[in-house]
Amino acid sequence: MLTDADLTNPLTAQSAAFAALAQLAELHPDLPGAYITTSQITPTEVHVLLDSPADLEAWRLVTHTDVLEVELASFDGDLRLLFTAPLGRITFKIYTFFTPAPVAVTE
Repeated sequence: MLTDADLTNPLTAQSAAFAALAQLAELHPDLPGAYITTSQITPTEVHVLLDSPADLEAWRLVTHTDVLEVELASFDGDLRLLFTAPLGRITFKIYTFFTPAPVAVTE
């Protein structure tokens, strides 16, 4: 259960997350853009939603995450690829959703 203190963390509680993102952008300017969120409730977590599996692969390489750490999960008929990457004090939760290609039928 959340306490009032959990909901009143100042913006500075998230500064390490912002700094980690800024460092990634500076070191890897060609890294694909993403929908990125962080929260006052979990200020050391960054959620990164990417557009495609190819974008996820680019982030996996930059975060030095082993391919065996990437999970495949089903979600409402779509598939989701995700992995968690600790960078210093910040934990990145990186994922993408995609629709699987139809299966080709051959005779």
